[in-house]
Amino acid sequence: MNYIYLRSKSERYSLATQEQNIKDYMSLNGYEVGVIEIEVSPYNKSLEERQEFRDFLHSLKPGDRLFVYDLRALSHKIGEVIKILNCIFDHEIELVVTKYGVSIDRETPAYVPISLLNQQREENKRAASHTGRPKGSISRSKYDKYREEIIKMIKEGKSVTEIAKELGVNRSSIRDYINSRELRKIATGEMGRVRVLELPKAQCKINNKG
Repeated sequence: MNYIYLRSKSERYSLATQEQNIKDYMSLNGYEVGVIEIEVSPYNKSLEERQEFRDFLHSLKPGDRLFVYDLRALSHKIGEVIKILNCIFDHEIELVVTKYGVSIDRETPAYVPISLLNQQREENKRAASHTGRPKGSISRSKYDKYREEIIKMIKEGKSVTEIAKELGVNRSSIRDYINSRELRKIATGEMGRVRVLELPKAQCKINNKG
């Protein structure tokens, strides 16, 4: 079964943004939309306080796929994300992070989840050093609306010059956008091809009791 997991009350992105990105990814990669789960609990709630989410996580069965926009939808705390990933691996669930086009399960090379966790940690650090910007946020760009189109053109082998010309935008600006968002890695699936270490057998440490 395919599950779409959305988190409301996010300081970074709306439900509409999450849902549209996930559905676009599923359509592009031939996945059928299954069940949509929306969590409405505040982001300052700890994992232990999120009983409904824990119940949902424990209801998933081996072979199920869980689609999220990014790992922050699961939690903005790195330690909690690690616990959730361990539980996902233990239950033999596939986690798909559509923002980066990355699929994670217990057989995925360790580099992939570690790089995503490190990126979230760096974003948290950068955001914490900028007053007025919510912790963990990332600056928006006028090119965000072209994101999926740019990824598609990169997959087609088009150069930055060709992409800029087709979109009618500045070449250097679109080059900086592609580099800052690592869209080439996303388009080519480079993150998923790197092999560093095999993931150890993980066990779920999330208590399903209230």
